[in-house]
Amino acid sequence: MSLPLILQPGEGRSVQLGTRTTCTFKVTGKDTHSHFGLFEFNMDPGAEGASAHYHKKLVEMFYVAEGEVELLLEQRKVIAPPGTFMLVPENTSHGFSNPSRKQAKLLIMFCPADSREKYFEGLAELTTGGRSPSQKELLELMLRFDQYMVTDQTTP
Repeated sequence: MSLPLILQPGEGRSVQLGTRTTCTFKVTGKDTHSHFGLFEFNMDPGAEGASAHYHKKLVEMFYVAEGEVELLLEQRKVIAPPGTFMLVPENTSHGFSNPSRKQAKLLIMFCPADSREKYFEGLAELTTGGRSPSQKELLELMLRFDQYMVTDQTTP
């Protein structure tokens, strides 16, 4: 059953992704009957974010709330100031990072939501203390959660 919810700034369950990004689960599939999710990414200067990837069943939306974020949509890269929105349909390559010297806040919305937070919990575990996961570990995690890496040989 969905319950009404108000979260103040800084509230919500969070995981640390590497040493430069905190992901806060504002709304998960559990809250919305798997219809919608909203996560807040607080990214330190130079945070790598997500390299080019795509989803077969997931639609994602990105909204830059603070700072500047580099957004990648297919072959297009843009430096996105606050207020920038990006819609990513299924099977569309995308990624993001914070190459700037300032903190950035990125809201990531997705549907269906299912258990998307489990991907980021797994990523947090793989990157604890700044550890770099192996390619195999990362690919195994991605495949469990409808996420596919884009390489020169594979495009959605």
